Amino acid sequence: MELTVFLVGISLAFLLFLLIRWFLERYEIDDLENKAVFITGCDSGFGKALAIRCAERAMPVFAGCMFEKSITEYKVLSRNYRTPIDAFILDVTNDGSVDNAKKYVENRTQKYGAQVRDMLSFFLSAVHDTILGLHGVVNNAGVLGHTFFDDFLTVDDYKNVAEVNTWGVIRVTHAMKPLVKRTRSELRMFGVSLHVLEPGFFNTTLTSAENVEKQLNTLYARCAEEAKNEYGKEFFFEMRQKTLWLLGLISSNKIDYVTDAYFHALTAVYPRSRYQVGWDSILVYIPLSFLPTPVFEFLMRIMEWMMRIPTPNALKKTKQF
Repeated sequence: MELTVFLVGISLAFLLFLLIRWFLERYEIDDLENKAVFITGCDSGFGKALAIRCAERAMPVFAGCMFEKSITEYKVLSRNYRTPIDAFILDVTNDGSVDNAKKYVENRTQKYGAQVRDMLSFFLSAVHDTILGLHGVVNNAGVLGHTFFDDFLTVDDYKNVAEVNTWGVIRVTHAMKPLVKRTRSELRMFGVSLHVLEPGFFNTTLTSAENVEKQLNTLYARCAEEAKNEYGKEFFFEMRQKTLWLLGLISSNKIDYVTDAYFHALTAVYPRSRYQVGWDSILVYIPLSFLPTPVFEFLMRIMEWMMRIPTPNALKKTKQF
């Protein structure tokens, strides 16, 4: 009886939490027209979708892109919005490129600050002219990198991923955070908050079957003959097929889920600290990350068995299983 009461109490408390969160998360900040945002990785996928979403709500958008053709596309797209999307070349792996982006954005954000100073001139009369800068920075740029068995990879493969997904985030954050701090008046003491998105797999250019297959073929073509002989051509082609099949199975077409989470983090009065987006992220990747290592390895072995991972040539010859 006591256990039943306890479980009912826990369930009701959880439902109450969900209800309160749903109610609070509906509130949106005001004056979006003067809330400038800087987004990296805007050539396609989540970054492009978010840039368009913000522009549709008249938010000033600074879109960092890798390719000139993306800038041309944004010039055409911007004709549809009251506030044009300001796109420019940005390489998050290059210090000079990031510094130039900061200077560019810093100069352009002054006009948004001027609009607010007119309304609050009494309160801001003693404040430096550059009081306003960016409302938010979205570190969206990322690469999938070469993903396969370690024998097919090089140290540079790991470095290239870290250079974008880790150091690129740090590089951009260090450059842009002064502009964010200015709009608030370590960052919490300045009223700046951090929000993490943990999406699962979605169908974007990054994870397209064509792109992944091309990367896998590149790995096989460049790897040493010793590795090719050790694994065998049949092993590689079968694993390539299974990888593409699994990617197609778990990848979602609803990239709006990620865009919605990004936009909510930027505009909500009460945003979440952490957004887990996609059922594969919620039900698989995040729970797996909390498991003890032996349990995690056991589940991975079960998955390998279920997927019928092929045996490398070297193990077939020596009969080592």
